[in-house]
Amino acid sequence: MKYALALVNITGLGVKTFSYLIPGEMKEKIRIGQAILVPFGRQGLVNAFCVGFSDYLPDGIKAKKVSRILDENPLFSIDYLKLLEWVANYYCCDLVTVLNAAIPMKLIEKASKTEFAVEFICFEGATKRQCEVLELLKNSGKMPLILFEKMAKTTRSTIKKLEATGCLKLTEENIYRNPLDILKITEKEPLFELSEEQGKVYQGIKQKINLTSPPPDGDDIVNDKKPPVILLHGVTASGKTEVYFKLIKDCIDSGKNVLFLAPEIALASQLTKRLAKKFGTEDVAIWHSSISDGERYDVWQKLFKNEIKILAGARSAVFAPLKNIGLIIIDEEHESAYKQTSPAPRYDAKVVAQKLSEFHNCPLILGSATPDISVYYRTINSGNLFELKKRYNDAKVPPVTVINMQEYGRAAYKNVISIPLQNAIKETLEKKQQVILLINRRGFSTFTQCRACGHVIECPNCAIPMIWHTKDQLLKCHYCNHKEYFPDFCPSCGSDALRTSGTGTQKIEQYIKDLFPDKNIERIDSDILVRKGEHIRLLEKFQNGGIDILVGTQMIAKGLDNPNVTLVGVISADASFNLPDFRASERGFQLLTQVAGRAGRGEFSGKVFFQTYNPDYYALASAKSQNYDEFYATEIIAREEFDYPPFSQIIRLILSGQNNFRAEKSAQEIALRLSTMIEKYGISERLEVLGPTPCVIERINGMYRFQLIIKNKMAEKGHQFVSSFLGRITMPKDVKLTVDVDPLDIL
Repeated sequence: MKYALALVNITGLGVKTFSYLIPGEMKEKIRIGQAILVPFGRQGLVNAFCVGFSDYLPDGIKAKKVSRILDENPLFSIDYLKLLEWVANYYCCDLVTVLNAAIPMKLIEKASKTEFAVEFICFEGATKRQCEVLELLKNSGKMPLILFEKMAKTTRSTIKKLEATGCLKLTEENIYRNPLDILKITEKEPLFELSEEQGKVYQGIKQKINLTSPPPDGDDIVNDKKPPVILLHGVTASGKTEVYFKLIKDCIDSGKNVLFLAPEIALASQLTKRLAKKFGTEDVAIWHSSISDGERYDVWQKLFKNEIKILAGARSAVFAPLKNIGLIIIDEEHESAYKQTSPAPRYDAKVVAQKLSEFHNCPLILGSATPDISVYYRTINSGNLFELKKRYNDAKVPPVTVINMQEYGRAAYKNVISIPLQNAIKETLEKKQQVILLINRRGFSTFTQCRACGHVIECPNCAIPMIWHTKDQLLKCHYCNHKEYFPDFCPSCGSDALRTSGTGTQKIEQYIKDLFPDKNIERIDSDILVRKGEHIRLLEKFQNGGIDILVGTQMIAKGLDNPNVTLVGVISADASFNLPDFRASERGFQLLTQVAGRAGRGEFSGKVFFQTYNPDYYALASAKSQNYDEFYATEIIAREEFDYPPFSQIIRLILSGQNNFRAEKSAQEIALRLSTMIEKYGISERLEVLGPTPCVIERINGMYRFQLIIKNKMAEKGHQFVSSFLGRITMPKDVKLTVDVDPLDIL
């Protein structure tokens, strides 16, 4: 090929692709995935990735030459690009956008970290003091220069003299920056013995997995028979992880590698620590957005060289270049954190993982105590559902007490923490046991209102109230990150009667400190994750008994396995149910069930308290009894009646602009054109367009928002129809079109 297609990160423009002429001396050397150096305008020579080749250019275009190849070793392969191309097509965006999300551009700016090592050669010509230094080196063996200088209490000049006389040798070596070093793993642990129920499930899944044959030679994608998607539905604390570990060992023993995803960075770190203890730090790596650029570079290199057997991480790990995959596991598969909400591509790691499993012809295992309704529906109908119905060691599911705040609210502390919950906390602490309190809102107060005129302080950019954060003494918007000081007077009427209302994690933390001033109380939410490793520090401190009461958002409902936690309190159990979204009941049920499962996981029995103003709501009642089947039976009827997933696929189109009228007009035009085309092809019963309507949150970051909801009951054909339509429309410059396939919500 004559030209190389280069992915370039252009200042002010973002990531773009450009064609460059391949010099004759590079034609046999340049490969897809290599980091290259190319000229670009006034920026001079810039780093880029080679992502393809061609033999022609558009008329009138003259290509500049590739300057040089920065790294002979490619960072990704052609097969990897095929996956990213599929992601671009499925999520209705261009390949460059996907490349930018999947491949950290910092990779081409980071070189390997190197350090000098020193090695003994001989004593010939050395002085008495130098011989002492050399004797120490001879006994110690080859080692890092800096470490040896400290150990031998010598200087760099002495080392240089010994190198010049040939008594020792200095070599520059690549150093692997291992993000697992922070976990301080010292020794491996054996796998636990499975219970009878776990053993049956393990054997059943193993039999399913063994039905998957290896792909034919030379084939990357197997189309005739897709590998199984298996759901492991186990009640909280049933020991799903131990089943995973047995399957991982089988996979590794067969010479294949494993991708293991967790929904949050904190959980991914916990999971990686457990994996490293079981399988060793040399074979395990972690991948998420909080590891450093240098660590990311080194892990990527090891993955591409097939030197890692188990990769654990959050959703972005689905794009890491793990080779030879034999098993993909997604734990807590119901979690919304697997969906990228912004920016594009708005991918779901579960969907991408399923396509990845087809590329590698390997099974995908999804695990949850509260499965996604659509996942449960598909697996129960395909015969790929496996269930663990008992807690490990037959531990009892903690009883749930529902506190009706209509009765207990007035007597509650600050009208928020009921007396029964206060008493339960006190009893638990007296037993030297630990408490988890959930309030699924960040900040101190959720809105600020004038008591004189009723005006609510809203973000100037978004149609939502500002949240008061007492620690920073600022009002903050959780959508656009706008910040401002608390006003002295109401901007509407001039009164000084502004008061904060509503409850967030910071307020609950303060109230609990007021009630239990001599106890160790900490808060964990996304506000504290700005410091690297802070989540690991807090969770380890809680695990080791250094925290008596942990207050937090939904983060604390996931994956915590602390046997000394015997009380869980949910401050406002209604919060998740009150959203105008078809998944609201499902999400509320999942959150309550998951957080309730954190109690009583050890030798001590647990208790759970739900504070609510609506104790008879069906999803709350099912969560109280920890009965997923009961919830599913009710929910699936409503989904089918209104053609919501799993009975359709939702594609959400959002039209936004600074001019309200222009945004609405564009939405109306697209709705009309799409509906007309659907009618023309006679598929209106299988492809339905709803709207346009203003979004529930009508304005974000100064942009007015209107949405269309498309219900697709034609599977892949319907998706292709919509994608083809969107590919042919041209948007006004002042209106932005956002396409969200399988949206997380419709707010």
